[in-house]
Amino acid sequence: MKLNLKKSLFVSVAALGLFAVAGSTNASAKKSYPHITMNRVLKTNPYNRNVVFTGSNALYNKAGTLKSARVVATTSTIKDLINERQSKNNLRAYRIATTSRDSVYYKVVSFDGTYRGWIYGGKMMADTSNFAGGIKATNTFTEGTLTPTQKTTLYRITTPGIANDGKSATYEDPMYTQYKLDHDDRQVDNTTNYGEARFRLDRIGTRTQEGDTWVYIVATQPAYTVANGWIKLSGLTATGTIQ
Repeated sequence: MKLNLKKSLFVSVAALGLFAVAGSTNASAKKSYPHITMNRVLKTNPYNRNVVFTGSNALYNKAGTLKSARVVATTSTIKDLINERQSKNNLRAYRIATTSRDSVYYKVVSFDGTYRGWIYGGKMMADTSNFAGGIKATNTFTEGTLTPTQKTTLYRITTPGIANDGKSATYEDPMYTQYKLDHDDRQVDNTTNYGEARFRLDRIGTRTQEGDTWVYIVATQPAYTVANGWIKLSGLTATGTIQ
């Protein structure tokens, strides 16, 4: 009996020792989180802060490594947006933050306003305007040169009306090539009465995402100059030659 009691006491003490070691290990392994060391507005030219997702990082409601950070868009969702090749998914970066672990995060918003949040932007460098990590700089629209024929051709809007499809109305800039330039930035909301208007082409360019061609049209008659603006080339029909 004495022997069994000694064995029992020994096992109990040993077990307590193991629990103590385990408790110590769990306490030391408790996760630590970084903290924000800087958070400010980006003041560089907004047009130089147009970016797109790279697909390597998710979008969060705060810097992703902070405690209680919540995913706004997963990497899977972001890759789907990239594959859509839509200008509305372009992004504008407008805030920057750094963490105590020397990570950079940018706050971005999609051009259509659907997605807004913080995304990893690489490790801290002397020049934090060099976007990296989950975003990269982009040129949303590239201007080209009109051909001799395009310069001397008259055009009309093929299907004048109220459709917001880039073909029926004219826009301040090609749709979604700058932040906040979307359906609210039409020069004329309704071109139903512009069927007789004739236009010449003044500028031409291509949207990066869709690869479609947009032109800036100028009315040849004063009554229609209010409609001067950008429209898809595919929304026009040639009607003759400028005399």
